[in-house]
Formats: sequence, C-alpha cells, structure tokens
Amino acid sequence: MSLLSVVVAAAFKVVSSMQREAQITTNRFTAEGEAQTIADRITKDLRAAVTTSATGAAFVSADVSDVTFYANLADPNGPTKLHAYLTLQPATNVYLFHEDATPPDPGGSPGNYTYTGAASTRIDGQFLDTSQPMFTYFDADGNPIPTPITTLPALRSIDSVGINLRVRVTPNAPVVVFQTQVHVRNVDYNPNT
Repeated sequence: MSLLSVVVAAAFKVVSSMQREAQITTNRFTAEGEAQTIADRITKDLRAAVTTSATGAAFVSADVSDVTFYANLADPNGPTKLHAYLTLQPATNVYLFHEDATPPDPGGSPGNYTYTGAASTRIDGQFLDTSQPMFTYFDADGNPIPTPITTLPALRSIDSVGINLRVRVTPNAPVVVFQTQVHVRNVDYNPNT
C-alpha cells in the first residue's frame, strides 16, 4: 500500500508539471498571436500615413503610448484620422490597445478636411505590458525625437516609428516582446521632383 502511494504521488507530480508546462506554452502562443495581430495592423496603417496638406504633418500628436495620424485608407473623401492608444482595463492592471478610425467628412479637399463623425474601432488588442514605451519616434537621421511630440515642426520630422509590443497573458506569464521599426514612406514623397 505504501509503495502504491509513492508511485501515485510521483505520477501526480509528473502530470502536474506537464499541465503547468502546457499552460505556459499556451500563454506564450496566445501572447505571440496577440502581438502579431496588433503589429500587423498598426504597421500597415503607419506605412499609409499621409499629410493632409502641403504645410501640414501626417501626425497630429505622438507620445509613448498614444499616437494620432492621418492615413490613406482608400476613402474617396480623403485621409482617415487614426488614433492608436492604450487604456487600463477597469479593476485590473491589464492594458488594452485600441485603434479608432474617423473618416473624413464628404466634400473636403487637401488642407480643408474635417472629421466630425464618430470614430469606429479598428483594432482591439489585449494583455499589453506597459513597463516600456510602446512607440518611439525617429527623424530622418535615425535620432530619437523626445516625446510627447506636439509642435508642427517636430511632427513633420517623424520619419519612422519604433513599435515595442510587450504582451503578457497573465500576471505570472512570461512577457512576449515584438519589436519593429516602420518607415513612414509618404514623408519621402514629393510630387514636384
């Protein structure tokens, strides 16, 4: 009887360990999938960033966890205004990632676009760890631009955006890190050359 209890205890320990490892693997894959989904959308949208006039900037404001910019998303009325930001989920320490889109009002033209309609949600991501900045901004020489960025000359100087996604499914799960840098291609476009 005592021998049987030793064998059962050992088997229980092995099964328990395997269940823990399986949960860790599941959490890691969930975090990787979440990071990839968020990164795919925000990088695609940043590559489509455009200025709304010859004297304007593609970016309205830029900070470490909040950026507002205009993107050419094939709306016939003009560029769409996008707002990507983090919010704290109530009663938790979990941050959610959102990207809201506001279409331009009909009848606008370069320099005269208006955005009075309601924003719609394009991305809802979850499990974000905010222990490090999510967005970093660089000029054409690769130098980081101090945040928050609010002045027109500084906003016009944004040439690329570094994205640092840190995703953690549970408080005790390991952090999955996804990093990339997106060149804002349309800042190089000059129709007069």
